[in-house]
Amino acid sequence: MRKIIKCPFCKSPENIFLIATNRKIGTVVGAGIGTVAGYVARGSTIAAGAMIGSSICPGIGTVVGGLTGALAGFLTGAAVGNAVGKCIDRYVVSRYYCSECGKTFAR
Repeated sequence: MRKIIKCPFCKSPENIFLIATNRKIGTVVGAGIGTVAGYVARGSTIAAGAMIGSSICPGIGTVVGGLTGALAGFLTGAAVGNAVGKCIDRYVVSRYYCSECGKTFAR
């Protein structure tokens, strides 16, 4: 069961939003690290892309494989960074914004 958070200033339990600074930072950092990791570890995607692409046009498969690895790493890294940042925002920093009174507070 999730605990209901109330604003300490206006006592309203509605329109309370988690300030997601670390979530945004985690998404960007995770996407960057994931892109580099996906590009560096692109061997299997390049091999698969090269096999498919070499029958169509030699060289294209290698490029497509590298881009696919980088894109997969980007998306995976962004998702992991977003989740880690969300946990940090919720359980460590715990800063909230009340749209009723316009104030920020820590839980």
